[in-house]
Parts: sequence; structure tokens; C-alpha cells
Amino acid sequence: MTPSDAYVPPALRQRKRKPHPLPLPEPSVCGRLLVRLEARHTALFRFLLEAYGHVAAFSVLEPKTALLKVMFSPHCEQAARRALAEISESIPLEVLDWPVR
Repeated sequence: MTPSDAYVPPALRQRKRKPHPLPLPEPSVCGRLLVRLEARHTALFRFLLEAYGHVAAFSVLEPKTALLKVMFSPHCEQAARRALAEISESIPLEVLDWPVR
């Protein structure tokens, strides 16, 4: 039996990726929002945000007051806002528009 004749389980086979139907233009600026929550909820916020499939990322602007800058692609703004709305059902947070344009 040659290596090419060996059985390969479906999970280990090479998959062909389908091209995206409409390639999106590369964004020149990322979308941003401010999120304020209790500092003790920051780790849970990170965990919940990552559960939405990398729709957004965040960085901590003020650690003591837990002021976060949430960044996302402009193409994903609705998904990011929806994710934040659903996260706010689990932990209390306030979503504010980014003050600088």
C-alpha cells in the first residue's frame, strides 16, 4: 500500500475554501466605541467578546475605572453593536460613541 492509497479521515483532509462572494474594500479607519463597566467585569467582558468570533477587539484606556476602547471593522459595526447589546444582558455596561472623529 502506498501513502497515496492510505485512508485519510475526513477531519484530516485538505479542504478547499470557497472565495468570498463579494470582496469588501479594505477599511481605511476602524470603527470605535467606548465601553464603561466595573473593573471586576473586565475579564468576563473579554471572554464574552471573544465568543462572538473576533467581531471586535478592545484595549483598556483607564484600568481603575474600566474605560475600554472597542475597535472593529466598519463592515462589522452592526455585529459589534449587537454583540455589545447581548453582553450587556450578562454584565452591566455602558456603550458610548467614540468622541473623536
